[in-house]
Amino acid sequence: MEQNVLEERPRAVQTRFELAAGRMVESWIAAGRMCVSAGDMRLAREFLETAGWTIHDAPGARVRLVSRAGRAQEMTREAAVLLALRRLAARD
Repeated sequence: MEQNVLEERPRAVQTRFELAAGRMVESWIAAGRMCVSAGDMRLAREFLETAGWTIHDAPGARVRLVSRAGRAQEMTREAAVLLALRRLAARD
């Protein structure tokens, strides 16, 4: 695929999660399992908060996400990072 970067400028990076996402996924593939560190979760939280979500820590290494519309759901940190990855992919 050829892309003319002078005429079609790439979208500007807005969060550190956008830069770290590839590294995260590569490390999961290499390890053969998904392992979300506290640092990975901080980056995903930053990204989701910029997308309008509010994130609260919940018991048992879980998080509670609340959308702009007020809909709340509790999930694991891994599920929250996957949600962030899906949101990032949907931007492009």
